[in-house]
Amino acid sequence: MFKKPLLATAIAAIISGCSVTPEAITHQSIEATAQADIQLLSQEQAVESAISLEEAIARAVLNNRDKKLKALEAALAQGQIELVQHEMLPDLTASAGYSKRSEYAASASVSFTDGVPDALDPNPAYSVSQDKERDTRDIAFTWNVLDFGLSYVRAKQHADRYLITKERERKVVHNITQDVRAAYWRAVSAERLLTKINPLIEQASSALQDSRQVETQRLRSPLEALYYQRELLDILRALQSLRQDLMGAKTELAGLMGLKPGAAFALSDVDNPSFAVPELSVELAQMEELALQQRPELVETHYQKRISAAETRAAMLNLLPGIHLTAGAYEDSNDYLLNQDWTSMGAQISWNLFDVFKIGAERRMAKTREALAEEQRLAASMAVLTQVHLSRIRYEQARKSFDLAGEYLNVAERISEQTRNAARMKRTSKLDLIRESLNAVLAELRRDVAYADLQNSYGRVYVTMGMDLLPEDYSDVALDELSDKIGERFAQWQNGQLEQVSQEVLESDESQAVIEATAEDKVS
Repeated sequence: MFKKPLLATAIAAIISGCSVTPEAITHQSIEATAQADIQLLSQEQAVESAISLEEAIARAVLNNRDKKLKALEAALAQGQIELVQHEMLPDLTASAGYSKRSEYAASASVSFTDGVPDALDPNPAYSVSQDKERDTRDIAFTWNVLDFGLSYVRAKQHADRYLITKERERKVVHNITQDVRAAYWRAVSAERLLTKINPLIEQASSALQDSRQVETQRLRSPLEALYYQRELLDILRALQSLRQDLMGAKTELAGLMGLKPGAAFALSDVDNPSFAVPELSVELAQMEELALQQRPELVETHYQKRISAAETRAAMLNLLPGIHLTAGAYEDSNDYLLNQDWTSMGAQISWNLFDVFKIGAERRMAKTREALAEEQRLAASMAVLTQVHLSRIRYEQARKSFDLAGEYLNVAERISEQTRNAARMKRTSKLDLIRESLNAVLAELRRDVAYADLQNSYGRVYVTMGMDLLPEDYSDVALDELSDKIGERFAQWQNGQLEQVSQEVLESDESQAVIEATAEDKVS
């Protein structure tokens, strides 16, 4: 009765399975996605006034795509904790079914004599113990005690991994603030110097054209004219190279701040640069102590050590016997059953006896794993201390380089002024005037680059100490308020007030401990 429908269903399933072919994404779909991405990434942000360094950092940490990516990774890790917690719960399975036979499941039986069944009677008596149609329903509770213990350990590991993602998010914020600081001062230098480079290029181009006319009219010797043109071309090449290096600085800063490429905005330090030298008011010993306590990489090693210890516990738990508990309620509509509904419960223990031989190997592996984690932590600590010392040295050298660049600029400007005066009195050539003007611009560029390097090295000192420039809830703070808080933090660091910042970091660590404790409470 059912053979033909079953055969037709099987043939249809086979045909449909064989008809699946690879389907490439259409060009129209890719184009639509690309246009949507451009619109999303090019959303205009309001830039109402000139952007300061504090506002640039605030915009970057609120809008930077790398930062948002790390935040989503942290959210994903937090979701993993909840999933593992659910794995510790017992299984409670409800099921229902319906079955129908074309014929009764009738059967006959014979005696079993001397290990051989007797022959079946020519007219056997068949018996039936099952209806053609049956409805079954049951709800069953199962729980593996060993799986619960392993899930508990895994949940603690995922809680530590979540905290690791938060530390990596801190590291990304540190890198962003450092990149913005460097890009901001490069952009300030570019804005100031490009307005001086373009007139020099025009002046040198005009002088080159005049020299070619002089050569054509043979007002000077050909060799002298060619020497003159060569110097002018060298100056033009230096100016073009300098302009090329400076033109991308503002675009790089815009990308870090999450602004649309090519967006127009002004920088507050372009017109009135102060070139104030940032003072480092912290001792080297204090820098080392703060770095070992607060650097995200070192905090991560502590969590990795706990994860390794938990992995050891999980390996030992896996060697224990498994205890499987079951309980359920069942119902069957079969009229031939005396009891159509019943309950059952049971317990089962199982153990792979060969696991006994793995205990020694697991213990040795556990010791090696923990020793490796400890060595990784010590190696990271040594690397961090090295970075602290190097950042201090680079700051001192950058400060000396800035002072020297300032003195050099002073001399170059005085020479340029003397050359201009001589040019007005016709005592020097136009080439000398252009050359000294270029030297003055290059000296100013070196001074700006030295100041940018000084600011960069100053910020790097606090990054190597793991100091958090932003408040803990910065993602919920408005742009203007966050800029003000960053400015206050800069002022605190400048005055050597690091205790308050350190206390906030400790409070942040306590809040992370609360997160972990909450996760453990949910687990238990």
